[in-house]
Amino acid sequence: MKKSALSAALAGGAPAPAPSTTPSQAKGTFLDPSAFPCIEYADVIDGVKTVEELGAAAEQLGQLGIVDVAIVGSAPTNVLLDGVPLADYPLNPFRRRAGAETTPDVAASMGAKSSLAFPSSSLSSNFLSQAVIGSLPKGLTNEDRVKAMQSIPLSPSQALLKEMNVDAVSSRSLGGRSMRRQVLRGAVMVFVTAGYSGKRFIFEKAKELGVRSVVLDGPDSWVQLLEKEGIIEKFVPIDFTDVETVFDRCLQALRDVRSRLGVLDGITTFCEMAVPLASRLAEKLGLPGNTPEAVDNARDKHATREIMARAGLPTPRHCKVVSEADVAKAAAHVGFPAVIKPISGAASIGVIRANNEEDLLRAFKKVQHDMSRARIVAGALVEGDDEGSDAGGNAGGWIHLELMVEEYLDGAEVDCDLIFDNGRPVYGAITDNWPTVEPYFNETGSNCPSVLPKPQQVELLELAVRSVQALGFKLGVFHVECKFTSRGARLIEVNCRMGGGPVRDTNLLVWGVDLVEEHLMACAGIPVRPPVARRPLKQMAEYTINAQKSGHIKSVDFLDRFRSLPGVMYARPLVEPGTRCHCVADGLPTWLCELMVVRPDVREAIGVIKGMETEINQELETLIE
Repeated sequence: MKKSALSAALAGGAPAPAPSTTPSQAKGTFLDPSAFPCIEYADVIDGVKTVEELGAAAEQLGQLGIVDVAIVGSAPTNVLLDGVPLADYPLNPFRRRAGAETTPDVAASMGAKSSLAFPSSSLSSNFLSQAVIGSLPKGLTNEDRVKAMQSIPLSPSQALLKEMNVDAVSSRSLGGRSMRRQVLRGAVMVFVTAGYSGKRFIFEKAKELGVRSVVLDGPDSWVQLLEKEGIIEKFVPIDFTDVETVFDRCLQALRDVRSRLGVLDGITTFCEMAVPLASRLAEKLGLPGNTPEAVDNARDKHATREIMARAGLPTPRHCKVVSEADVAKAAAHVGFPAVIKPISGAASIGVIRANNEEDLLRAFKKVQHDMSRARIVAGALVEGDDEGSDAGGNAGGWIHLELMVEEYLDGAEVDCDLIFDNGRPVYGAITDNWPTVEPYFNETGSNCPSVLPKPQQVELLELAVRSVQALGFKLGVFHVECKFTSRGARLIEVNCRMGGGPVRDTNLLVWGVDLVEEHLMACAGIPVRPPVARRPLKQMAEYTINAQKSGHIKSVDFLDRFRSLPGVMYARPLVEPGTRCHCVADGLPTWLCELMVVRPDVREAIGVIKGMETEINQELETLIE
């Protein structure tokens, strides 16, 4: 079937040629339809079947045991404890990467002095760095890993699980989920860092499920407020400035927690920079988790590409670039158009398209400059700002400033959200990403369910699953970014954690699957088989508006009138009045606001969002000066 005009528009160009039939398509996909609902529903999107012909009525929220879906939002709130500001970051770092930062925590991260008093330490002690990650021990051998697992006694939760019928507790049903929730209730779960306060919903969900949460974080972390409110059971302050001893001090802290609260059930994190530390702590204590080797390889884009190639998976041409002398060699090997990017790190900072060797050399110099000024805020990478400051960034201590050049991937970009249990994919769904703002690849919007044709969705999901398996991952939630190019499905990267921004809301709204709950189950060693809607419960589109001109924004009140419109889940600002904004002509664009709309049909939701975008951009012409 030909690609729809809408999906072609989302891909940012002409429809991609249909790929040749893959072996999986010829024999039938290995993906379980009960775990990958978007594959079956793609027949409805393609017009091959009607909803009624799917063979089952649409599940309502109540039938999946979901009374309501609360959209949690991505922007943190101002956090005070006894009138004293806690270490946090005022706007979501995963949804905003540009613009001036003037809050005390950012000033501290740049080495500036804050006029505000903090209870115990400099805020620089609150952030993990690459120096810490680099100091972490290697993973255990298989023999030592088995010994660690055998050395720990069963927790009450695991003892209860052992008494249950294996088939019943592993059932993809409400009854099976009820049994799994019974096991999870009372489990002691350790979180390695909390991230920004917009992730509060994770700990609230854990509390709702009866999890006894322990959080290791910087001494001034906002998460201590959750301890005071009774949402988490214990906050353990860790000073991250003494690099060489961080792992041992975390390990001792967890042994102390174990002596007070009982046997630990799991260790996890929802923060990118903490994944290497969490994986090593879990392994050392014999708890469920993925190997440090798998984590480290996923966080290194060059290593990921090498592993993909060895596994026989389609891999873009790529080349490391360490100095200017490497640029010509990379250009000859990769060809054009090409993309230059940091080998490790987060966000789109330092990701630039180049159309020729001159562009590539210019991009190499720019990325080196940008990365030298990038800052780490609440554990996330944000772009630096030259205005009004001579201070350099602090990201050099958090990421390796090694770069990679790889071929530019055309076509439609997607997110594949996956859940694994014992190496087996038990849930997966695709969200379409809309064209990014090039050359910086700044995100714009997304929609779910996907409107890509079924064969493309199958190929993308199969590649995502095989990539996770090739890296050696066994359990938990993964956010895999791919593109369907003119040559078929291609991997961008595997994130060994739940995606940020609207990712959790999207999967819960559309397919009734709570990634937070299922990840906690996996990390506690509980079977994971989420009940999944056969057809979308909601159909959504979301959009983040990039500044179309540079200047200071006078007001964000223009969003008020959109919030009361039918189907609008949120319309909220990502900047404050007076913020200096940048358009693409001046560098990485500033995200101004984010919108989400649900409608009975995903194409209708996309149309509504596009209409809102047009209205808002017209109004912003007079609001940015």
